[in-house]
Amino acid sequence: MVAYSFKPSFIPAIDAGTKRQTIRLPRKRHARAGEALQFFTGPRMKPVRIGAAVCVAAREVRLDFRAATVTIEDAMMIDELEDLNAFAIRDGFLPPEHLRATLWPWEYMSRWWLQTHPDHLLFTGVLIDWEETFVPAAREIAA
Repeated sequence: MVAYSFKPSFIPAIDAGTKRQTIRLPRKRHARAGEALQFFTGPRMKPVRIGAAVCVAAREVRLDFRAATVTIEDAMMIDELEDLNAFAIRDGFLPPEHLRATLWPWEYMSRWWLQTHPDHLLFTGVLIDWEETFVPAAREIAA
């Protein structure tokens, strides 16, 4: 089992099944296809379990916010707005209802990224997919 923590703002998209992936910094050990995933939010000392899923794929991803491209495993380049928007939604960046007429999901993701990671307009990390395997947990403080 591999555990991942999420900001509270992503919980509604995870619960709704629209967020089906996460982008993470490289580390010694990420989930591998077929492994169980556990999702949490909150501080490490009192985490709240969001739910569980099964890793479908873990692949290298490169985000270039200046060029508006996403490259997955040096094999698939996403650079069309429709595909970038779909990628952003899968990562939990569907804009709030009141902004949807004027703010595309990719733009919403880009703005969030630039506010959260201003020094990383070009980012290489790991894309962890769980597709439709998410099962929500009761929102209790984990032991």
